[in-house]
Amino acid sequence: MKTKRVLAGMMLYCGIASSAFAQVKEGESITMTQVDTIQVTNHKERVITNPFWNNWFVMADAGVNAFWGDCPVGKFKDRLTPQFNVGVGKWVIPGFGLNLQFTGFRSKGDKGVQGLYTRGSQTYTDADGNKYWKEKIKWWDLSFNAMFNLTRLIGGYEGISSSKHLNQFIASIGVGATHHYDLPYGSANEWSGHLELQYSRFFSTKKNLSLDVKLRGLFYETKYDGVFNHQLFDENISLNVGMTYYFKERGWGRTMTNTTIYKQDDRQISYLNDEINRLRSLKTDTVVIEKGTAEVLQNIVTFPYLVNFVIDKVKVVNREKVNLKAVAAMIKATPEQKYLICGYADKHTGSVKRNLWLAENRAKNVYKVLTEEFGVSADQLVLDDKGGVDNMYYDDPQLSRSVIISKYNE
Repeated sequence: MKTKRVLAGMMLYCGIASSAFAQVKEGESITMTQVDTIQVTNHKERVITNPFWNNWFVMADAGVNAFWGDCPVGKFKDRLTPQFNVGVGKWVIPGFGLNLQFTGFRSKGDKGVQGLYTRGSQTYTDADGNKYWKEKIKWWDLSFNAMFNLTRLIGGYEGISSSKHLNQFIASIGVGATHHYDLPYGSANEWSGHLELQYSRFFSTKKNLSLDVKLRGLFYETKYDGVFNHQLFDENISLNVGMTYYFKERGWGRTMTNTTIYKQDDRQISYLNDEINRLRSLKTDTVVIEKGTAEVLQNIVTFPYLVNFVIDKVKVVNREKVNLKAVAAMIKATPEQKYLICGYADKHTGSVKRNLWLAENRAKNVYKVLTEEFGVSADQLVLDDKGGVDNMYYDDPQLSRSVIISKYNE
């Protein structure tokens, strides 16, 4: 009996399911359109990756260098020489960047053995009667380095023109090629390793100029000073002071990407069309159905409507065109109404001239989409642009990079 009840239940379920599918008429379906929309967020670790030419900088510093090689003797002050450094680089994201540096220019010290790079044949004797030689090495080094902004990696990105993080700590690691010149035995080359700790103090919230203090270590193969196998590597340790200048454009925008699912139930639309036709057939003066109502019910739009743009771009992306199709349907359903298409740009990003161009061309491109792709009459549209503006919504610069469509009353 139990088995029979189970079989009966399964048959009843199959019958109900078959009946439900049988009631779905041709053309009735549920369609889903997925659209990625960009929204601004204050998440401190999420930013927009900027174009290639953004966040470049140049730097220069100078200081004092101390050399440690094989078999050193004598006083520490006898190892000190000037050192300089120049470089160019780019921050890829707030916490990571790359730079190319040129460093020089000599090392010196007292050595307990006569090496390849000891200068002259004179032998010196210290107070204890030990012999030593004077060593001088002229060199330059070209290195490629990875930079890590520890302040931003730990504390997050502070945003454009923020008073936070005026003091920043940066660590760098890299590899270089060192060239010896002006040697008694010709020239020599070897690889070098670079380690650097940097403290930077910015002078304004623009963060375009910083004062830098750097502790730098250059590590060479043990043959650097011409004496082998006494230690694993030779090194120059320096303490330098310099400055870094950051070119425009500086900083990063912050966004997050959400996925919005638009559901369209064709069965419900079919029901609404049938209901409209039924109401039209009624002989009454109390119900007025205007032409195009069925289409409007599918795409209800509230004005003003905002079309968003990527920073420094004027192209209308596909995710905005999906919604503009509904806007176009609403405009065509109200032929007696005119609509204003007004372009805007973020005042705090770019020059005044650039923002005027962005605002004008954003408005023109929305106009083209509505008229050329979705068939809106040009007589219903009025073009305008405002250039760079202060944050219009939620103190959020992203929302100022837009075109606003609103009803136009002459």
